[in-house]
Amino acid sequence: MIDPVAQLLDRLDRVRGKNGSWVARCPGHDDRGPSLSIGEGDQGSVLIHCFAGCSPEAIMNAVGLELSDLFPP
Repeated sequence: MIDPVAQLLDRLDRVRGKNGSWVARCPGHDDRGPSLSIGEGDQGSVLIHCFAGCSPEAIMNAVGLELSDLFPP
């Protein structure tokens, strides 16, 4: 089974964090510092939020994944 969180984190730069909460550079824009928040929601879903305003669709497109990849199979 593919872990949705691990799949996303593997494609991001400058990932920091632990215990279900991470920050990383957002691939949706020219990010100099970590502005993307990544968390694990109920039942293994991935929660993402870019503080610069990038949409989840733009973030996932930039790393070559689909929105459906944020959810466990």
